[in-house]
Order: sequence, then structure tokens, then C-alpha cells
Amino acid sequence: MNAEYNAEATRQNILNVAAEEIHLHGFQACSTSEIIKKAGISKGALYHHFGSKLALGYAVLDEVFAPKFMDMWQPVIGSDKPIEDMISFFHEALTWVNCDCISKGCPLNNLAQEMSPVDEGFRVRVNDVMSGWREGIAQALQRGKKNGLVHQDLNAERTALFLIASIEGAHGLAKNAQDIDIFSECFHGIIDYLKRL
Repeated sequence: MNAEYNAEATRQNILNVAAEEIHLHGFQACSTSEIIKKAGISKGALYHHFGSKLALGYAVLDEVFAPKFMDMWQPVIGSDKPIEDMISFFHEALTWVNCDCISKGCPLNNLAQEMSPVDEGFRVRVNDVMSGWREGIAQALQRGKKNGLVHQDLNAERTALFLIASIEGAHGLAKNAQDIDIFSECFHGIIDYLKRL
């Protein structure tokens, strides 16, 4: 049992360190040597848990980035009053987003831009997360329509797609400019849009 616990703890440590490195440098530029050094493990330990750098990248996306992302959005996706809860979400996000977040960007957006053109495994995985996010928002908007809290003529699927494009666009613009004010202005624009729904 202790050996199993230690093995799982080692694996989780590798995932956490690799997630930081991928978020900071991108998948292609991140170094397995640096991951090994920062995780305090041997090369053999890394490749015991993950057969290749690509396998490690997939595991980071599947087990670290995707769950954190969906957990963060769960209050909106599970909401019966989606407009109110989305507005609250964006206001709250503006209180904790900092320059470090802006400089690194959204990990999913980063991987979509970097890896989707060159690796089908990454493309499919990122698309699955984005599709689940879009479907979750669309379903929440449909519930809002049933509850009389969203305009009845709203196209929930199209609106969800537009919101995600706006959110990810905000991340991309702010990261490229290295300007937190651009991120803030974009999110305030999204809030203004939501208030009209």
C-alpha cells in the first residue's frame, strides 16, 4: 500500500511540475530534463510513469488542465440562473486574475494554438474539453430560458460559442499585449453583453 501511495504521489508530482512547465513554456519548448530536476526524480522514474514526453503531455491535459478548467466553470454550467452566475463569475475572475495569469495565458488556448495544427491527439483532447464547455453553457442558457431568466428567442448554442470565442480571444489578446487592462476591458465587454440577454 505504501509503495502504491508513493508511486501515485510521484506520478502526481510529475504531472503538477509538467503542467507548470507546459503552461509557462508550451509543450514543444518544455524540457523533460527541467521537469525531472524540478520534480526531484530520476529520468527512469519519469519514463516509468509516462512512456514518452507526448504521453506526459496528454496526461497533463487530461488529468490536470481539463479537470481544473471544468471545475472552475461548474458553477456556471450547473446553474439555473446562468446570466446572473456568469456575470458573477466574470466579476470574480477580475479580482484574482493577475499579471502572471496574463503572461502565461489560458493553458487550453495555448495548447490549441500550439499543438492542434501539429498533433491530432492534442487537437482532439482540447476540442473535447471546449465542446463540453460549450455544451454546458448552452444547456445552462436553455434552463435559463425555461425559467424565464433568458430571452426566449436566444439561440443558446450560438451564444455559448460566441461567449467562449470572446473569453478565449480575451486571453489571447491580453497575453500577446502582456496587458492586464486589455483582459479587464474584454471581460467588462462580455459582462455588458450578458446583461442584454
